[in-house]
Amino acid sequence: MLKFARLFFLMFLLVSCSSEEETRPMSPLLIKTANGDVRFSVEVAQTPEELQKGLMHRTNLGFTNGMIFSIYPVRPTAMWMKDTKIPLDMIFVAPDATISMIKENAEPMSEELIISRDPVRAVIEINAGQVQRHGIKVGDKITHAILNPMLDTKTPGPDNGINAPKDMAPQADIPVPAMGKIIPKTGAIQPKPGAIVPKTGVAAPGQTAGPIKLPVPAP
Repeated sequence: MLKFARLFFLMFLLVSCSSEEETRPMSPLLIKTANGDVRFSVEVAQTPEELQKGLMHRTNLGFTNGMIFSIYPVRPTAMWMKDTKIPLDMIFVAPDATISMIKENAEPMSEELIISRDPVRAVIEINAGQVQRHGIKVGDKITHAILNPMLDTKTPGPDNGINAPKDMAPQADIPVPAMGKIIPKTGAIQPKPGAIVPKTGVAAPGQTAGPIKLPVPAP
């Protein structure tokens, strides 16, 4: 009887967890491609906590589901796959709601930075393979509530991110330390004096080499 009670309790927990995922608020997202319109249902990440957590620790994602990260004010940004167990396609959305960059099949659990060097208004994460399946390309138009121009109205100025210089260091919603400046011609990152070089972990004079932990949103 005790064994049966424990089994029933475990089944109850599984059903409760599944129900919690199923009742998460979703909103429609449409991508206009050369092959026709593609529709997804996505969660919206807007708060610092939501942006940092993203799709961390998920073990599955509905076939046509995903998540859209609201980046406001618009700016260059960086993403990674830390603690993310599902392979994902990442779509970076420019301020005019067109796709500016695509990262296909981002590796689960990787801490490699995926950097958008141009300002973006949003980042979309969907199941890996969806970009190729639907022929989604740079320049395709995105339609979603957070990309409504009326919601983005702001007095033009240097702080709105839209006219941010292209050599501006990429920023996440929690700033990426010691990223340095991007060299426009090569796209390489020039480390700040005394900073650890992210790819190699080699320390500059007066610094100690070691594992690098970059506090970026972890979808």
